[in-house]
Amino acid sequence: MGGELFTPVRRWPVRARSPLTQERIIDEVDAPSGDPQAALACRMHERMKTRTRLYARQLRDMATFFHYDPDAQGALDEADISAMKIAVGLRTSSFRAGAMIRDAHRAVEQMPGTFHRLAEGELPEEWHVHLLRLVRPLDEGHVQHIDEHVASWDLASISRDQFVRHLRRLVAMVTALDTPKPPSALRSVDLHLADPELGTASLTITGPIPEIMALSHRLDVCAHAVQKAQRTALQDENAAEIPFDIDGDVLERGRPLSLAAIRYAILTRSVLETGTVQVPAPRFKLYVTVPALTLQGRSEMPGMLNGLVPVPVDQARALAGGESTWFRILTDPATGAYLPAAPTTYRPPAALLEQLRFRHPTCNAPGCTRPTILASEADHIIEFNHLDPSGGGPTSLENLHLLCWLHHKWKTLGRLDPVRDDADLHNSWPSGMDRTLWTIDGKITTTTWDDRDLVAPQLAAEMNEEWREQQGRHGPRRRPRGDTSAAGDDDPSGNRHANTPGAAGNDLTGADDPISQYGDPPF
Repeated sequence: MGGELFTPVRRWPVRARSPLTQERIIDEVDAPSGDPQAALACRMHERMKTRTRLYARQLRDMATFFHYDPDAQGALDEADISAMKIAVGLRTSSFRAGAMIRDAHRAVEQMPGTFHRLAEGELPEEWHVHLLRLVRPLDEGHVQHIDEHVASWDLASISRDQFVRHLRRLVAMVTALDTPKPPSALRSVDLHLADPELGTASLTITGPIPEIMALSHRLDVCAHAVQKAQRTALQDENAAEIPFDIDGDVLERGRPLSLAAIRYAILTRSVLETGTVQVPAPRFKLYVTVPALTLQGRSEMPGMLNGLVPVPVDQARALAGGESTWFRILTDPATGAYLPAAPTTYRPPAALLEQLRFRHPTCNAPGCTRPTILASEADHIIEFNHLDPSGGGPTSLENLHLLCWLHHKWKTLGRLDPVRDDADLHNSWPSGMDRTLWTIDGKITTTTWDDRDLVAPQLAAEMNEEWREQQGRHGPRRRPRGDTSAAGDDDPSGNRHANTPGAAGNDLTGADDPISQYGDPPF
């Protein structure tokens, strides 16, 4: 809304009928003075005020950190590196930390009146979060004007309903003369995981009404034409194929698809036209990994799409069954770590890049959640020596990771310094699980772990347990034919011992491990 002039709105009082005292809280709870509910309600009210004060202190700390960070110096355009540092302490993503920094800067620097009421515990945290959400798209002049109004309200005693109603009215009045964004500026296509348990997602297309209506009309015209062609093909015994019969349902049921299903088929099966722009082949394939035992029907472990999104069991089996080519991905059965490939030249080959993507489905930088399937770059942790390849870092799975373009740039500039840590030198985590130690701006250190297959260790444990149960049901092995030794065997000293579990000289380990004589499972 950038720098637009507006007419100041005259203040109006927002007051409660009576102060919010402990007596009023007890009256509204409708409990006698000595009732446990009355005491609990008062304690929860005091805790709410304590949480509000802690929240205010957190906002002030973030704003102060950002203000004095030498890499940002209070400039919001440089907040990303501060966000990465703060994300380490808050154990959140760098994107979430960036949003929190901007909210903290706005709350402390641009809205001092309401922040003071927040720090006093009079403006509940939930109300303040709602206030920040409403003022985010507004320019600084609007924000300060709203802050002055809200800070004058009786925030310690009014109800939430009063606060929300008056705040919405205030924002509407302050922005009444603003020029709204044109619909053309709101064009977007957004992906939403509608129901991961059912394996469904959705694309939302937003834009000017005439454009969206025209797109819908073109889809309707095409869908009607395809539906008519399906009817014709069903009546023609010599028809080579039925158009847009995605799963063979038209031929099986003997009637055309619904118009809604055909619209979907057209959108997902049609070639995207980009005019004279040449679109390169995708760098990475879209992978669905499915455990082998799931394919065999011996496990109900789900598949994974790009290492990030679970795929329901039945859907994963159907997808695998419809493909003519499968790729085998080997993992460590104990840790789930993806097994390495051999070192090669400076530029990683396609097979090695695919293995890297299994280890790094998102950017490997601390707190970054950008998927690596599109805009990512393979980076040598120990720099590759172009003049003397044997003297630099190898192009191997252990020395490579995938970074988004921003964090790759920061690593090149020296603002991020990764060091691969060797699991074999430590006993604190399982062998085969690789981690990277990061130094951010030479001051803050943190760790990222390579992604691993979460299913393999669980399947391995289940298979081991099943193997032990199978062998336990069959009892001890029979003696080989021709073995005429008696019920008791001679030991080297000439003594004889009964073949009972736990007896001295017995080969079995006793009741604690009745099947160890069978050795390791055959897998």
